[in-house]
Amino acid sequence: MKFRTATEDLESTISGATDQRLSETEISELLTSQRRRVIVSYLQVCDGPVEIESLIEHLTYQELEDSSDGTPTRLFEEITKAVWNDHLPLLAEHDVIKYDRESERLRGWTNIGQLSHRLRKR
Repeated sequence: MKFRTATEDLESTISGATDQRLSETEISELLTSQRRRVIVSYLQVCDGPVEIESLIEHLTYQELEDSSDGTPTRLFEEITKAVWNDHLPLLAEHDVIKYDRESERLRGWTNIGQLSHRLRKR
């Protein structure tokens, strides 16, 4: 999956191809995971596409601060597996993010604002 250009994004938005609101249930389900909330917040403060490994390092660092068990290496491996196998596919399926396995980069997408808005209300 390759990133599209700004012109392609604008064209698909104008044509309505990416105009799909998430239901309240979908938003709630997506935000039940602390890791997904951190992913959304992380993307909101970063400008442009980010490296997935940097995101995983950020998640690992945060979780190490909140927990006294486990080793950093084991936690990093656990988070890496969860991010690649669970969180990224689920967020991409709901058009919250776009990611590219080849370049290992991701960015916020069409529906990220709906989740960000909910996070600000918390």
